Amino acid sequence: MSAVRRRRPLPSFALVAAILVSAVAGPVAAVGPAGPLGHTSVTPRTGTKGTGRADAPQATGRLIVQYRPGTSEAARDAARRSIGARRVGDVALPDAELIEPAGGLAAAGSVLRNHPDVVAVTREYRRTLFVDPLPPAEPRFDEQWALHNVGQQVNGFDGVPDVDMNVPEAWQETTGSSDVVVAVIDDGVDFSHPDLADRAWTNPDEIPANGIDDDGNGHIDDVNGWDFCNEDATLHDANEAHGTHVAGTIAAANNGIGVVGVAPGVRIMALKVFRGGDPEDEDCGTDTMAIDAIAYAVSEGADIINASWGGTAFSGPLEDAFSDASALLAVAAAGNANSDNDAVPVYPASFDLPNILAVAAIHNEGHLTSFTNFGATSVDLAAPGEDVLSTVPGGDYELMSGTSMAAPNATGVAALALSKFPTRFADGASLRAHLIHTARALPSTLGWIANPRLVDARAAVVSRPDVIRLAGLDRYATSAAISSATFVPGVPQVFIATGENFPDALAGGAVAAQYGSPLLLVKRTSIPPVVLDEIERLKPVQIFVLGGTGAVAESVRTQLAAYDDPASTGPFRLEGADRYATAAEIAEAGFDAPWGGTAFVANGESFPDALAGGAASGVVGGPVLLTRATSLPAPTKAALTALAPSRIVILGGTVAVSAAVANELKAYAAGQNVVRWFGADRYATAAAISGQAFASAASVFLAAGSTFPDALSGDPSAGAFGGPLLLTNRTTLPAPAKTELTRLAPVRVFVLGGSAVVADSVITEVNGLFP
Repeated sequence: MSAVRRRRPLPSFALVAAILVSAVAGPVAAVGPAGPLGHTSVTPRTGTKGTGRADAPQATGRLIVQYRPGTSEAARDAARRSIGARRVGDVALPDAELIEPAGGLAAAGSVLRNHPDVVAVTREYRRTLFVDPLPPAEPRFDEQWALHNVGQQVNGFDGVPDVDMNVPEAWQETTGSSDVVVAVIDDGVDFSHPDLADRAWTNPDEIPANGIDDDGNGHIDDVNGWDFCNEDATLHDANEAHGTHVAGTIAAANNGIGVVGVAPGVRIMALKVFRGGDPEDEDCGTDTMAIDAIAYAVSEGADIINASWGGTAFSGPLEDAFSDASALLAVAAAGNANSDNDAVPVYPASFDLPNILAVAAIHNEGHLTSFTNFGATSVDLAAPGEDVLSTVPGGDYELMSGTSMAAPNATGVAALALSKFPTRFADGASLRAHLIHTARALPSTLGWIANPRLVDARAAVVSRPDVIRLAGLDRYATSAAISSATFVPGVPQVFIATGENFPDALAGGAVAAQYGSPLLLVKRTSIPPVVLDEIERLKPVQIFVLGGTGAVAESVRTQLAAYDDPASTGPFRLEGADRYATAAEIAEAGFDAPWGGTAFVANGESFPDALAGGAASGVVGGPVLLTRATSLPAPTKAALTALAPSRIVILGGTVAVSAAVANELKAYAAGQNVVRWFGADRYATAAAISGQAFASAASVFLAAGSTFPDALSGDPSAGAFGGPLLLTNRTTLPAPAKTELTRLAPVRVFVLGGSAVVADSVITEVNGLFP
């Protein structure tokens, strides 16, 4: 394999602007941020995202015909004779069959659609397996980075530590239950492999090798599944490695040899639809075979379907089959054409069904792979899919790449969750929602997929939140620690603010939260070494300094130039004559005018209310502007005039922002739509903001309410994780924070700062909320 890394470039702001992911109680911004910041250049890399071409549909020359209920065989025969078609066989849908017309498909379909007994006529297509066409790597690695990435080198490329699915951490809760059955619809599974021999599902009503259909399901000796391509019980043929690799990724045994699957305790039902040994084979991989396999999975009690395959042709019958399987979660590969599924859908991943989870692929550095398809609205999550080590026939192991590998990684996490909570999920849709909700932040995918997150096995199986402290020796080191826990190298921007005074960071943190970028703190005239180290690790394309030289000296900006991409000609400074003008400058740089969405207004002299607002703006969308308590500054007025928001949200009560200012703000919001999010004090206000902005949240950030620097750095991370920022006293957790934590019931709580800022007693109280 070539040593050239197959990489995508950093996302442009135009793509970031395509989507602001949120699960919020209030309105979501109609458009994303795309101000002057959105038109900066990025560094191109090998394998530019979006330059691929979607695969052309592969028609079989046959039609799936669906008849009216009760249509007789004589009437069906008459319909077939009207176009000179022969009957190929049944389709596992009500009143459906597969036919092959003698003439052209278009003419035959036109005749049948006008037939009184025909409900629908659909062309049958052939689907393909989604494995990267590049050859597999030659060396074998003992480490499986998808499960546990410690920065080990895989296939010649060093990983980024913790870019993984937190699988060993999840195994503290469950390694998977044998009651959970995953149907692998693929090119077969080699159950003679030592890592798969005891992972096969067994049909309890079928007697092996007696040549009898014991359970009367139409399949003879279907003990571990069925081959719908060859219509027999042989589940694996020579040269077919794809399905075996997929099965091992999901459930390879924890037996002390080879590799281990994400959920080594679950069972695999092998449903062979493809003939992997011959990619040009035209007898397999058809919609009808897939439909029959899906129906088999449902009837035989599977819980999850893994679909590492697809095609660009829409099929109503195939969609119906997945819809009829609503009790099951179907995990589908997004495709390997480096194309946009929003523009050219790939099915089944793009079927608009609540039980289908569409998965893109990332590599071990935490970015989308060069081959993976994407979709800002149609692809749900990311999972490891490049250089994934798993089982292949002959008792061997190979690295493979493709969204075919990403899908089973996500499937394994789903199987762990179902094993841990066997009665929690009513159907496939609820299990899908759980995987999306518990996934961890992956800001590098912002703008590329619907939820910029990576599946997280640990979070998917915990019964109480993990409480994680992010801290350094001081506020500067803490800002670096928060950044390191959230962002992988190759960020589009880094925002730099003074750690000695805070108003500039208030507005900057909100923009950073929406652009998937960290905010780091520096001294006025120097950059602490720990912050320099983090900037070097992040490898940003651009650096933005917030505030004038009175806040961050020009010598600091000059020093930062060594870390800015040379093509960007930065670092850039966003500044105004005062804090209000600087906030306005940041807002207008980050958001196109007219903005038309929500704008937040907070007190620029007392900061706690704006802290929580920065995190909320990350999911609601919109800039944070500053005001005096009793008068609206001219720069804020000018910014609001230019941005033309549809709604203005005041953060804090009338002491922070007076009723007179609130009344004045009505002139700048469409329909005088001005609302106030507030509580009795800063702690209650933070909880109230959370309640307004977050209908649910898997992650919550907790910061000191009496000192502000840690919370400022936390806003971008909170925005990336899609969670609120709550405030606490140093030694006791305020009642409003307790109430809001209890309501949200998160899977993670990040405590920002050391014990001198937020004492261990607060962590004890948080744990006490979830016995």
